Order: sequence, then C-alpha cells, then structure tokens
Amino acid sequence: MKIDKKKILFIVGILISIICSWLFLRKIEWSTLGVAFREAKYVYILPAIIIVFVNYYFRAVRWAVLMSPIKKVSVLNLFSANMIGFMASNVLPARLGEVIRPVIIARKEKIKVSTSFATVVMERVFDILGIIVIASLLFYFLPADPSQSKHVGAGSHIETSAVDSKAMEYGWQDKTEPHSIMQQKEADPLSVIHQLKKWSTIMAFFGICAIMSLFLLSLYPKKAGAVFEKLLFVFPHHLREKLVNLLHSFISGLQVFDNKKQLMWIGILSLIIWLLNAASVYVLCFSFDIGLSFAGACFVIICVALAIALPQAPGFIGVFHIATQKSLDVFGIGLSSAQSLAILLWAVTFIPVTVVGLIFLWREGLSFGEISHIDERTPE
Repeated sequence: MKIDKKKILFIVGILISIICSWLFLRKIEWSTLGVAFREAKYVYILPAIIIVFVNYYFRAVRWAVLMSPIKKVSVLNLFSANMIGFMASNVLPARLGEVIRPVIIARKEKIKVSTSFATVVMERVFDILGIIVIASLLFYFLPADPSQSKHVGAGSHIETSAVDSKAMEYGWQDKTEPHSIMQQKEADPLSVIHQLKKWSTIMAFFGICAIMSLFLLSLYPKKAGAVFEKLLFVFPHHLREKLVNLLHSFISGLQVFDNKKQLMWIGILSLIIWLLNAASVYVLCFSFDIGLSFAGACFVIICVALAIALPQAPGFIGVFHIATQKSLDVFGIGLSSAQSLAILLWAVTFIPVTVVGLIFLWREGLSFGEISHIDERTPE
C-alpha cells in the first residue's frame, strides 16, 4: 500500500492546529476578553494593516531583485503573485501558496517553473538568515542568568523578582493587568530565553549551510550536477535525467550570487521585511495598552515564525495564536491581554491579505478552482 505523504502531513497539520487551538481556548476568560475588545483602541488597526502591505511590497521588491538575473519582472506583477500565493496559503492546505507563486510568475513571464521556484527558495533562505540576524542581536542583549537583572527607575516602589525586574527594564510589563499576575507564571521566562538562544545557534548553523550550498551550486554548476547525478544512481535512467535537468534549471535561478551588490541589497531588504513584521506587532500593542518594547515585538515575531514552520491547518489557526500568547507570557504580559493581541494580530495579518489576494486573483483572470489544482508544468 502506497503511503500518501501529503495526506499524512495534512492530517498531522490539522491535529497540531486542533491541539494548539485547544491550548489557546481553554484558558480564555470570555468576559474579560470581551471587556478587552470593547475598550480596545481600534485606531491602531489601520497603521498596522498599512505596515503589513508595505511589508508585502518589500517582499515583491526583493523578489524582483532575485529575478533580475533571469528576467526583469515588474514589482506589480510580483506583488500580485505574492498576494495570490499568501492568500492561497491562508485558505488552502499544504502551503500550496508557496507553489502557486512561482508557477503564476513562470507562466506569465514565460520562464521555467524550476527557475522561478529557485528564486522562491532563495527568498526562504534569506528569510531564515534575516531571522537569525535579528534573533542573534536580540538574544545577545537579553540576560542569560537571573542574577544579571537590575531594578529600574527610582520611581519603582514594588520589590520585584529578577524575572519581573527584567521585564520592567525592557518595557515588557503589561499596563492593563495587576502586577501579581506576573508572579504566577508557570515557567521561568529567562530559562525560555536561554533555550531560544540555543535554537538560534542551531538556526544559524543550518542557515549558513544552506547559503553555502546554494553558493557552491551557482559557482560550480557542472561539478554540482555530476555529484548530484552520482547520488541518484538508484533511480531509473529516465527519471535521473529529468532530475538532473531540473537541477540545472534550478541553478539558473541562483545567478544573483554573481552580483555582490544585489546580494547585499537582498540581505538589507530581508532585514527590513522582518523589522516591519515586528513593527506591526509593536503598533497593535497600543490597542490594548500593552507596554511591549520593539525588542519584545521582535521576539514575538521570531517565536511566531518558528511556530508556523510546523505542519498545520490553513491560516495557521491555533498555532499562530498560542505562539503569540506564549511569547508575550515570557515578557510578563497578562493572559487576557496576550490572548486579545493574538486574536487581533491574526485578524490584521490574515484577513486583509486574503481579501486583497482574492482581488488580485480576479485581476489575473484566474479562478479559485484553477489555483487549487495548479500543476508545475514548465512553460516553453
């Protein structure tokens, strides 16, 4: 009996989302949550949404730079493909949007899908590197030991623990909830940060390995093809030839490595993209009077990015929410405030993108059914 890996991943993803949704919902105090949303300052939603779309614009600019060695593609076309792809990832299983984006551009610009797909892989590599850089800087300045913490401000009249004082020092104390709640946390926030420091080292290792592998592929395409062909000796001859051809098409999408200025510009754009992600969190915190610093917002984005890398249901239901809540919990943000922000952040991040993605889908003359069953045939 043949095992369908896609179905297994889909089922696993659904189960993960169900578990995370249960973990998130089981502690909700609906009356408190209702009060939080009634008293929320919704004026901050519009600037947060603007930041989200500016972020996607910079993603399109970065993709245009990655595509430039292959073909000059307009930022508008890439922005359109991005919005359709991310909309699809929000509503369709198996992150289908990651396949849809390069296929749409490949068909529209008459280039090979494997070449277009290589640029999307490069996007993900630079996304990982962007997270690593921000995480490394952030964790470098965060304390690794409770004894490093200090009391802040002459105006503080409350004796706090090492954990609580560090939360106050970085501006991570929740203004909307009693301080006593901060002393009831089940886990030590600094121990969580210490674990995340270890994970950032692991991410850095794999990120460096990925970028070096792609660099070597672009630098020595013939040798890489020969090595790859040897590794495929177990496959039938016709399949082996097809895979080698795909490799060479993929390598042609890595030509950006030949231009150091473009490579540097892509790196800068990747950092801007992740800082904009953090900015949307930072702005939305004002909706609930949550005193989270920009460093705290960066921390939240890193945790959410790691969480949504797991298999899960479309739209990252549950996983996104629990990751946001737990990352805010590390900084002493009260439960109801953290849950309120998690719900609002998810809505601001996903609903406008899905609506705009559907509009661009209509603009491109495509149907939802078409992209749901899109294939990867290489256009001639």
